[in-house]
Amino acid sequence: MNTEAPNNYWLELAADAIIERYPEGTITVSSGISPSANYHVGHFREILTAEALAWAVRQRGRTVKHVHVVDNFDPLRKRYDFLPEWLEEFVGRPICLVPSPDKSEDISYADHFFNEFIARAHEMGVEEDLEVVKSYEELYKPNRMVQAIEDSLASVDEIKAIFAEVSNRKLEADWSPVQVLNAKDEFEQGEPSTWDKTAQTINGLSYTDGRAKLNWRLDWPARWRELGVQVEPFSYQEHGAAGSSYDTGKEFSRRVFNYPAPYPGAQYGNIHLVGDTKKMSSSKGNLITPREALQIMPPEILRYFVVRSRPEKTLYFDSGLGFYSLVNEYKEVMRAVNAGEDSDFADAYKFASDIKQGELLSTAPFQQIVTAYQTARGDQDRTEALLRRIGWEPVNEAEIGALRHELIYVKNWLDNYAPEDVKFEVQEAAPTDLEVGEDDRAYLTALAGALPAEWEGEALQSAIFQTAKDLEFPPRDAFRLLYRLFIAKDAGPKLGPFLTTLERDFVLTRLQEGVK
Repeated sequence: MNTEAPNNYWLELAADAIIERYPEGTITVSSGISPSANYHVGHFREILTAEALAWAVRQRGRTVKHVHVVDNFDPLRKRYDFLPEWLEEFVGRPICLVPSPDKSEDISYADHFFNEFIARAHEMGVEEDLEVVKSYEELYKPNRMVQAIEDSLASVDEIKAIFAEVSNRKLEADWSPVQVLNAKDEFEQGEPSTWDKTAQTINGLSYTDGRAKLNWRLDWPARWRELGVQVEPFSYQEHGAAGSSYDTGKEFSRRVFNYPAPYPGAQYGNIHLVGDTKKMSSSKGNLITPREALQIMPPEILRYFVVRSRPEKTLYFDSGLGFYSLVNEYKEVMRAVNAGEDSDFADAYKFASDIKQGELLSTAPFQQIVTAYQTARGDQDRTEALLRRIGWEPVNEAEIGALRHELIYVKNWLDNYAPEDVKFEVQEAAPTDLEVGEDDRAYLTALAGALPAEWEGEALQSAIFQTAKDLEFPPRDAFRLLYRLFIAKDAGPKLGPFLTTLERDFVLTRLQEGVK
């Protein structure tokens, strides 16, 4: 995962810029996603970036409203491979009017995917009072977008001129800013020449009561005006290139809708799966869902992952060793902040940890928890006891509960995502197939006599190295021998700290068994 520290924490700078631009009144921050298929972790960057901006502005004493627009009036563009075949007949219809893929009678196709996403967003600490605005039910159907539709129809020539100026794009003579629903609830292009403002029809079809929709490049700036949006972050890959939707949107907002375009606050990059050069895609299946992500990482970690790097940087979601390192880093920042020490990521941590359910992570280093949990064969009480033995001291009773909660994530990670070189199982007896030569026996005998009286990880690590050096026994061979002896693998966790999770007598006995 991305680990480059920012020179200046971007969220502070963005909040200062927002307040300077809007010095008075409530500030409205917006985000929005189309529930066209399964949401993925990349979609969290949209809503969490907006949430982070809102949070940072609130920290400065300002009132902020976060509005999340659900683009559920978009058409079903195709039947993706993971969808049932019967949905083929609904291609071209608005996803708010398409049945749920699981045939639930009370929700639409759009709600099927959105309900899962918003549940995970609340789990992520996105405010319970987040204002969710569904495009069809709350903008188009109650006629809040009729004025924007009419403004667009009255400004077709101006819109074409903006496209030519900003995007170097010449539109067809019969191009229309509006799509209308026919009797089959399928979108068709509205012919501007057929517009009857008095009857509020186009193509002889009504554009009121949710029967018409603006094309995307106009829909976006139109809802800025309708919702009073002042700040809206967006993906620069999708909307920020020269001549793309934000550039045209600014001009449409100013020249067609007479509304100042919102300040982005942040233009963010995509999230890729580690090792994949392409962004996550719901249609292509190269994704990890929010539910899957939250099975292995507490909400604080995912929040931290999204905001710790400058927003324009592409992030790489690594559910393996990258995740392991990320949790360790987060805990180190948590320790530094709680101790009153400086940290480049103090503000990222403060945002990440500011969730209603409170801290769900213990102060124990993550690598120690992973090691202790496996040594204890998944037993929670033994894991806690092992951690205490090697130096963990919970700050209060609540932290013990946090550790128990954390172990759920550890188990899920080990079961589903952890690389093999992290996983191990302490052998109940010395492996019978272990080949031990004379040099090996000499090393094990010497190490048994050199075990430190203070059963501490670094002291034992030093003894392992020094014994090998004294005998001129290659350290690589020493480590491989010990890993094979204790966990039947050629590699594993850092050896000294790992062995101290075991009883000293157990280690001594195993070394002696290896000599026989």
